[in-house]
Amino acid sequence: MAVYVQGSVPKDSNGFGVDFAFAKYQGPDIPFHFNPRFSWWNKVVLNSFESGRWRKEEKRKMPFRKGEHFKVIFMVTEAGYQILVNRKKFYVFRHRIPPQSVRFIKVFGNLELQSLNVTAEPMIGNLIMTSPEIYHLALPYDQTVLGGLHPGMTIYMNGTVPEESDSFSVDFACCQHRRADIPLHFNPRLFQETLVLNTYQSHRWGKEEKLQNPFQKGEHFEIIFIVNEAEYQILVNGNPFCNYSHRFPPQGVQLIRVDGDVDLQSLNVTGGPKMGNTIMTSPAIYHPPVPYTGDIPGGLGAERTITVRGSIPKNAKRFEINFMAGQEIPLHINLRMKPWRAVVRNSFLNGIWGNEERNLTFNPFQPGLYFKLSIHCDNHEFKFYANDQPFFNYTHRYVPIKHIRTLEIDGDVTLSYIKY
Repeated sequence: MAVYVQGSVPKDSNGFGVDFAFAKYQGPDIPFHFNPRFSWWNKVVLNSFESGRWRKEEKRKMPFRKGEHFKVIFMVTEAGYQILVNRKKFYVFRHRIPPQSVRFIKVFGNLELQSLNVTAEPMIGNLIMTSPEIYHLALPYDQTVLGGLHPGMTIYMNGTVPEESDSFSVDFACCQHRRADIPLHFNPRLFQETLVLNTYQSHRWGKEEKLQNPFQKGEHFEIIFIVNEAEYQILVNGNPFCNYSHRFPPQGVQLIRVDGDVDLQSLNVTGGPKMGNTIMTSPAIYHPPVPYTGDIPGGLGAERTITVRGSIPKNAKRFEINFMAGQEIPLHINLRMKPWRAVVRNSFLNGIWGNEERNLTFNPFQPGLYFKLSIHCDNHEFKFYANDQPFFNYTHRYVPIKHIRTLEIDGDVTLSYIKY
């Protein structure tokens, strides 16, 4: 579902708010409080009110201007409220209270409200889906690691460094407590142009290891931490960056925490034996070359999902994804950026191409942007999700899907990882 709010901010406004509330009167819980404040901070404050108390505030840079019109869209997703301001991605406020409990939308403060609409389904189309979804996970963000880290496991994270960033950190910690041991502390310090690595053990920091900072303000990044027997192997933006020898067994790591001045978009932990040159793990393959040809482990089957992450170069024209069964192509996807944007789907069976499918609700693929494409297979069709939004379905034209054993990707694309 989605909530659309339109209005204007008076020139003398000191702020306004939108509350997603349990009830109309004061006192009950407010799962989501959205509050642009022009006075004092000139920031947007996001929070929840639960059991008579406000929880921890999340603050973001102010996107509104006094004296100007605005449109805000709140899209309810599984993860949280995805917020767009004037057609631009703003933030995702993760659910602290289930959204099913919201009964009222309350607007208050110094604004001129023109409309408020609640729709049963988000209006995607060209209005708000002209670029990929960018999820900004609320910080500090904690990712639980069940059973600890072991050699062959990999941690993948990506995001953007804000222009005003001073530093951020990634801590591999032994538990959620703030004084817990930290086997690996990864701390880019942009104000010093250095990156510090260290270990916190028995309430004391060890000796710092300092390196040249590889991150740039205003730019996207990807980090891969590979757990080896003797060390963490760290890659930044696809390039080997450094190794950090274990001072503390990685099996003790139960939590990965990201905090500081960073827009975190994703963090994934994958496990499996080492393959090849150690930057590949099963079931994920990191930074594979293009063209890529890979065997689908065990062949394709019902209820199987394959995820592809990557970016499209600024001068890109097209790239394609093929699901192969020998010489047959049960599914061919041709993603075209130039001379016009289109996503063409087809099958090449018995030596001939079938009828093309082109209709789309939206098309997030365009040069210069990152993407996440998830392909889910069931007994009847392929279901595609672009940046976690339903993209299109493709009915099977080749019935024995278990014979589909190869994935091919070629063209103008840079691959971050493929997860089988």
